[in-house]
Amino acid sequence: MKFDPFAQWGKVFETWQKMTDDSVARATAFYAELEKSEAKRVERAESAIEEMAKLQRESLAYGAQLGAELRKLSLEAVQKATAFASSASSAA
Repeated sequence: MKFDPFAQWGKVFETWQKMTDDSVARATAFYAELEKSEAKRVERAESAIEEMAKLQRESLAYGAQLGAELRKLSLEAVQKATAFASSASSAA
């Protein structure tokens, strides 16, 4: 019986080639799923940033509106107090 260590080399290489092809296919599929997940994450982050910017703009506008209303009410209060004081002093 003759022993030839290289007789099975073709089968070994085929098996190795199949394993590496399968590994590359799985890695490619994994990276494709990772890319989809990353795209969704970026989309959600952009949406959250846009929503925060919208809320900030609305908060600024509301703050300006409150400030204007406060100035109007305080001016009216001063005018009423002045009118009351002058009417009280002329009645006395």
